[in-house]
Parts: sequence; structure tokens; C-alpha cells
Amino acid sequence: MHLFIQGQSRIGKSTLLRNTLIPVAASVAGFVTQRLMENEKVIGYRALSIAGDLPLLETGYETNQSGIFLINFQLDISVLESVILLVEQATKSPSCKLILLDEIGGVELKSGVFFDALLRIMNGEKPCIGVWKSTSNLSHTISRLKLNNEYLNPHDSLEQIVRSKGELLTVTDANKESLHGYIKKYIQQMIK
Repeated sequence: MHLFIQGQSRIGKSTLLRNTLIPVAASVAGFVTQRLMENEKVIGYRALSIAGDLPLLETGYETNQSGIFLINFQLDISVLESVILLVEQATKSPSCKLILLDEIGGVELKSGVFFDALLRIMNGEKPCIGVWKSTSNLSHTISRLKLNNEYLNPHDSLEQIVRSKGELLTVTDANKESLHGYIKKYIQQMIK
């Protein structure tokens, strides 16, 4: 059974997962999306495959960084494709007990390579935990990147898959603390 969380932008979804996963990081494979900062503003994102180590969720931007898939509104979907294929390989390791997908349901939806690999991972035997980009967050991304709404149909289809294979919980300021305990319990059950 998979567990995904969604919620308003910058409410702390990825931070909640990261903090809960740190004690069991050696048993986790997957990817995280890291915010790239310049002058205290987010200017881009990079995707980092992980296997036993959880990077910071925010870092300063440097021109030579690997894994950058979005910088100054320029999208390179091939980076996300490469990362998800690395993740798929890493999940085959016996040390991987839990797969972190942080975050799915966004710009990667138009990539058949990413989508197919993601489905293989989610249909596999290992549980997944991650952040799901809510419809409102996706709509905001579409608007900011001046994309068309063709992302919404694959988003809805993938959300049905996410819900059919587990739980999709919404993080709010009011429930963040109780969700932390729930997620911690889920992780302990999956890592056994």
C-alpha cells in the first residue's frame, strides 16, 4: 500500500516526509525535488535520485549542478526521465524497503518515459511514499510556465491510480502534527 500527501504549496509536505524518513534513510530509494535559490527566491528545481541518503530540500543555485529540470521557467523533461529510470534500478536493491517519490503529478506527466517507469514502480511489490501535486498546485504551475491544460487529464488519471493503490492525505496546518505520527507509523510498518 502506498501513501501520498498533498497540500498547499510551501506548507511543508516534503519537509514532513524528509524528517520522518531520516531515521530509516538506509532503507529508502527514490527521488526528491530540491528547490534552487538565488537572492532568497526560488529560481528552479532539480531532481535528485536517492539511495540511502536524503539531501536538503533547498540549496543555492550553481550553474554546474546536475539534475536541474526547471530553471528560470525553462523546462528540461529529459532530466526527470533520467532520474526516474535511475530510481527504478535503485528500487531493485534488496536494501530498498520503501520508495520516495517527491513529487509526482506535475510537469513530468507529458513524458511517456517517466509515466511508464512510474507505473512500473507503483505496480511493483515495494511500497511508495511521496508528495502528490494537487490539482490546484498543478494549475498554478501550468499558469506560471504558460503551459496548456493538457496536463490535467493525465493528472486525473494518475490520481485515480494513486488513490486505488493506497492513501492520498491532505496536509494542513491543523493536521500536520497528527499526520507526522501517522506517517511515522506507516514507515515503521513498511520497513519491517
